Amino acid sequence: MTTLLIQEKSYERLEKEIKAISPGLKALLIAADGSLSLDNQKIESGKVKPDLAWLNIEILFSGAMEKFVKLVLEAGTVRWLQTFMAGLDFPFYGEMLRQGIRITRSNAQVIAIAEYVLSNVMAQYQGVLDRRKHQLAHVWRTTGFREIWRTKWLIIGFGNIGQEIAKRVRAFEAEVVGVRRSGAEHPLADTMIRLDRISEYLPQADVVVLACALNQETRELADQAFFQKMKKEATFVNIARGKLVKQKDMIEALKTGRPARAILDVFDPEPLEEDSPLWDMENVIITPHSSNAGNGTHPRGDRLFLENLSRFLEGRPLLNEADPESL
Repeated sequence: MTTLLIQEKSYERLEKEIKAISPGLKALLIAADGSLSLDNQKIESGKVKPDLAWLNIEILFSGAMEKFVKLVLEAGTVRWLQTFMAGLDFPFYGEMLRQGIRITRSNAQVIAIAEYVLSNVMAQYQGVLDRRKHQLAHVWRTTGFREIWRTKWLIIGFGNIGQEIAKRVRAFEAEVVGVRRSGAEHPLADTMIRLDRISEYLPQADVVVLACALNQETRELADQAFFQKMKKEATFVNIARGKLVKQKDMIEALKTGRPARAILDVFDPEPLEEDSPLWDMENVIITPHSSNAGNGTHPRGDRLFLENLSRFLEGRPLLNEADPESL
């Protein structure tokens, strides 16, 4: 008997699809309070050990994530886990991989994040807030704006998220320089480089996007030297992890206008402290780690889980499987 650990509301939503994939699969349901049930009966932790697990956004929002992770790690039987996260920098993922658990990342959020990046860069280029101020003041005033056309984008991290951003940017005839470990060419980038060459391209970039994983190589990548190499009129975007940036250095850089503006969805720590100067900086857009909050993220996450569940049970290659060596 194969047992799947899954949030109870998620199972209610997808029960038919799960049974269509595997009629004999048992569902170990975890509630918001962390309690477990199997076959409509409450069960104590440890009495049933799951083979598969789905760590989705509903686990996080329900408040049961800590208990879920503890159960997976203590069970010692889990063979595959699908997560809602793209990055695996939380320490428990490393422990899971050391136990031999296969982990598949999520790419369900990439469309939402790509649209977030484009919409916020465009809002700043177009001067949307200034236009709104003129409207509220009943002022008839033409405001010039900058076009994305022929701008140069440096996208650091060219995985699923970076590629979706590049796909949209290229529709504006912008130039894309992608950064990834291999440096191998990619059809969505005009140029591909390794991380050790970004200092050559920072002075040329109109928009710099952090879309990379957090690891020893990238921690505090964006520091004083990084910002000093950027154009004064450049835009800096971080939709990856707060720890990629040395926040004090970024604040000082923004005060000097190099870069000219920043779009920030992630911080260190989170939530951003109430007394952080970033809140009041006119050249900064702040959002609370919500660039993934598009209306399509959840249904895409469901489809990804179901596809990988089918693949795992049939012994086929999994989508977005994490490479332990990359963490």
